[in-house]
Amino acid sequence: MKKNRRELDKLVEKYLKMYPYINKEKVGSLTKDQLIVICIDEILKIMPEKEVIFVKYRYFKGWSIVKIASEMSYSQRMIYIIRKKALIKIYHGISHLLYSSDKDLDVVRKQYNLSIWR
Repeated sequence: MKKNRRELDKLVEKYLKMYPYINKEKVGSLTKDQLIVICIDEILKIMPEKEVIFVKYRYFKGWSIVKIASEMSYSQRMIYIIRKKALIKIYHGISHLLYSSDKDLDVVRKQYNLSIWR
């Protein structure tokens, strides 16, 4: 499925905005949204600190780019660069779930239920 960069950014942003509201417990049968949010959680653990801080301010707290730039002591241009890098990394980490069929997601659910992630 070919999409342009902005469509991909919007798709990732949708899940980042949902992140604080989705249950991240790895118990029972997980929904696609839960799998994606758990994956985002794992990605955030390995991303550079400035990208994680940006994601938390922008998507979890809803701050503007101007406020984030001021808080992080970066220019607005640099914040957009950090944003771009963070969204690309998160997209690459969740793309296998975004375009998976139900059959493929069942395999992923089984992996989570086998305590691979605990």
